Amino acid sequence: MTLNFFIYSFVSLFITVDPIGLLPILQSLILPYPKEYRKRIIKKAIVASTAILLIFALFGNYIFSYFGITLEAFRIAGGLLLFKISWDMLHAEIPKTKHKPEEKLEMEDIDSIVYVPLAVPLISGPGAITTTMILVGKAKNFLEKLVVILAIISVMLVTALIFYLGDKILKRVNIYGVNAFVRIMGLLLASISVQIIFIGIKGFIGGI
Repeated sequence: MTLNFFIYSFVSLFITVDPIGLLPILQSLILPYPKEYRKRIIKKAIVASTAILLIFALFGNYIFSYFGITLEAFRIAGGLLLFKISWDMLHAEIPKTKHKPEEKLEMEDIDSIVYVPLAVPLISGPGAITTTMILVGKAKNFLEKLVVILAIISVMLVTALIFYLGDKILKRVNIYGVNAFVRIMGLLLASISVQIIFIGIKGFIGGI
């Protein structure tokens, strides 16, 4: 049961983060930097993204309590957001919640690209935060909460590996291959988002 929950958590987060789909954007952002700086940029961005998701996994409930937000409301809103992201992915587009074309980068400062837009909102964007909160809400005990944390760390490690191998991957897989993968991940994410919305509505009605 715990293994199944880990697999579910890992797949949900991996699809939402979508490191394969982010590769073209990542490469375009770090290309102007010398090769020795690129790995440093990726490492910092992964560490920052992991910290953000862990904060929401550990303290998200307190944040919810402060703002008076129920888990059911967050599930419905989060499910709708994930469905919007999946819709963009089905059309092989980068979700607008992750990237805005009008944003300009300060190329002189590495940290400016590490935290914005790489860590936020590209890697640990609204979709990943929403998925993290929903998974923590689904955890029935302390062990399953640890499983969510392990899934976050695992997804970030895999994402880092994909980013480090970005040059080699894009050489072997052309843009059409990347788009096909993004569409498949989008279909899976759409199914997950519909299920999340259904659970949220069911819980909301049950609480009336």
